[in-house]
This record gives sequence, structure tokens and C-alpha cells, in this order.
Amino acid sequence: MSPIPLPSRAPLQQYSGAETPFDGFPDPARFSPEFGEAHFRAAARQTNDDPAPRLLSLHLRLPFDTAETAAPADPGRSRAYVHRLARECAIVAPLFDRDRDVVQLQLDGLGGELPDDLPGELLHAVSRYFFLSRSDAREFLIALPDGAQDSQSLAGLVDLGFNRLRLSTPPIAADGEPAARFARRVGDAREAGFRSIAVELRYACPSIGDTDFDAGLHRLLALRPDRIALRDEDASLHDRPPGERGLRHAIATRALLAADYEALGLDQFVLPQDDLARALRDGPLHCNGLGFAAQAPTDLIGLGVGARSRIGDTCFQSYAELAAWESSVDMGDLPVWRGLRLDDDQRLRSDVVQALLCTGRVDLDALRVQHGIVFAEYFRDELAALQPLRDADLLRLDAQQLQLGPQGRLALQAICAPFGATGRRS
Repeated sequence: MSPIPLPSRAPLQQYSGAETPFDGFPDPARFSPEFGEAHFRAAARQTNDDPAPRLLSLHLRLPFDTAETAAPADPGRSRAYVHRLARECAIVAPLFDRDRDVVQLQLDGLGGELPDDLPGELLHAVSRYFFLSRSDAREFLIALPDGAQDSQSLAGLVDLGFNRLRLSTPPIAADGEPAARFARRVGDAREAGFRSIAVELRYACPSIGDTDFDAGLHRLLALRPDRIALRDEDASLHDRPPGERGLRHAIATRALLAADYEALGLDQFVLPQDDLARALRDGPLHCNGLGFAAQAPTDLIGLGVGARSRIGDTCFQSYAELAAWESSVDMGDLPVWRGLRLDDDQRLRSDVVQALLCTGRVDLDALRVQHGIVFAEYFRDELAALQPLRDADLLRLDAQQLQLGPQGRLALQAICAPFGATGRRS
């Protein structure tokens, strides 16, 4: 079989790895601590008063799988964190009208040593304050660390209402017992009734030879997970020449396309029958801080240490330090650390990025009517930066629209990056 052709390697090697997806637009580093609790409450009231208020997405962020915070590992302290998270729900939920159903939910940050009943305890607490949709179209995802949850526990998670699962994978070249254990987990998850199974494929493995990498990659593809995300998280590989770094990415991309996975964008690949693939073809597709979802746009509420929210045209982040977050919740306050209201330029850029991510095209006439700009003039610098991608037919521009080329989704990071650069105009 001849290799599947890929577009010009240079733009793909430089940009296609989505290390920082366009999720919470704009960059939280631009948020101000002067934009806090009062602004959050005002944003909730304003969106409640919209003629057709958006439904809700919830991000439940636990810190037990990362060293970012000084999160405790013992069961007693972990339950204390969950109890505080429930208190945060009790503070936040009344700000939003009850008819704003939660249609997307993500629970991540679980550690391997935490009690198996913790997700159920947390979801029960959340459901006391928010109305959690039971529709088949809901996107309720739980991310599990390696080795967590047996087959019976996985079935219990489905009974709780989770219908999406993200699993941590063993090293790509892992064989023997690690590979067999992971294959059993995928099989158990399917038997339990999860609607989709997602995995992250870390292709930056400098200690693994090409032959072993290829073998491990094809073992993973043989399991047919519904969704696969490519991730480059090995800092040691970043010191290597760009061509060497991009080779593994190109190998993985070619293998995914040969295995009939479809490129969603930002290094996300899905099987053709997955809900996200159907939404890409027929809509609706939305992208927020939780990734792509087969939903109309929602307002995102982040709960937990360092969680981010976007409510209408306002963005927020909770305290990233555990002690500060705990203190705020214990006092009955919203643990809002910093935030930002999008200005006209940022709203325009957000609309352009969302259109490219979710529909693959920007209607220039509609943009002119909504934002009062002539696209080619306003974005002349961005279009100049994108000229190499236009030359490679990854992006097309005419008088009516800006549109992805046939393989443009493989370079969405490169295409969206210039539009995501804010603050250069007054």
C-alpha cells in the first residue's frame, strides 16, 4: 500500500501539534485579578436574560493526577476536596436559570489511589444543584488514570450517567502485560456501554526506535478507540531538529488516516461513525475548553482548582493554588481569581476561530455585517502570514469566504494561530 500523501511538511511540522488548543480564548495570561466575583455574577445574569440562553457545560477539575498543586493523596483529604467542590456547586448553580441544562460535563484529575466511589459521590452532589441532561446527545466524559477502575466499576460509571471515557495509554511501544492490560480495559469499557472511548497517543518517545514505535502504534489502532488525540509532551524531544520532531507526528498521522480515522483538527482524530465525525459533516459542532463536542455552543462553567469558565463574552479562572481556592469556598465566596471581558477585536477573532474549527469556513459577508469590518483589510497581516499555507492549498480565500482546503484540518493550529494573536490593535 502506498503511503497516504500529506500536505507540505513544513507548516504541519511547525504547527499541527496542538500543545495549547484554542479552548478558553483568549490566553488566561491576559486575565486581570480586578475582574472577579462581581463580574462573574453579572455575566450569569446577563446570559440568563438572553432571548435564547445557552445550555451549560461543566468542567469538574480535580488536582489528584498532577503536581501543579499541593493536592493531598490520602482518601480523607480527597473527600474533603470533593465536599468543597460540592459547596462550590451550591454557590455557583443558583446564578444560572434552572432551565439551562448541563449537556456537556467532564471530570478529570482523578488519581490512581483515590476511592472508586468518589466519582459517584461527586456526580450526586453536582446533580443536587444543576440539572444534568439525560439525553443521548449529552457529552459526559470521565478521564481515568492508568490502572484505575475494574470492569464492574466501569459499568457503575455508565449507570451514573457517564457516556464518554478517556483512558491514559501505556507507552506507545509497550508490549506484553501492559499492552494486554490496556486492551482489556478498552474491551471492558465497551462492554460497560460507553458511547465512545478516547485515548491520547504520545508520539514523542525519543528512547523508542522507529520499528517499536510503528508496532506499538498499530497495536493501538487495532483496538479501534473511537477518538485519538496526538500529544507531544516530551520536553527532551523539543531539543531535536524540527524535521526529527515532525517525523513521528507524520508517521502517526499517516497511520491514523490509513486506518480510516478522520482528522477533526488540533491533532484530534475520530472514527467515521463517531458523533464528532457526524457533527463535522452535518453540525452542530462546537469547541470550548473541554475540546470538540457535538453540541450547539454552550456556556462553560469551571469548578475546582484552576478551572476556567467562559460565560458569554467573559472569561474567568479560579484560584490555581489549593489553599486559596479552599479558603474562598469555605467563606462562601466564588473562588474567582482573575478574568476578562472580550473586547470587539477579541470577539471578532473568537468568531473567526470558532468558524474555522467547527465549520471549516468563514462567511465574510456575515462577518462584515456582524462586526463592521472588511476581512481582507482588517486581517491583512494575518493573511500575509498564512500565505505559505494558501500556497500549499491548506487554506483558500475568495470574495465570499475563507475556507479550509481539502487537508486543511491537518494544519488547523497553523491556520488559527494568527487569528488568535490578540492585543495588537487598539
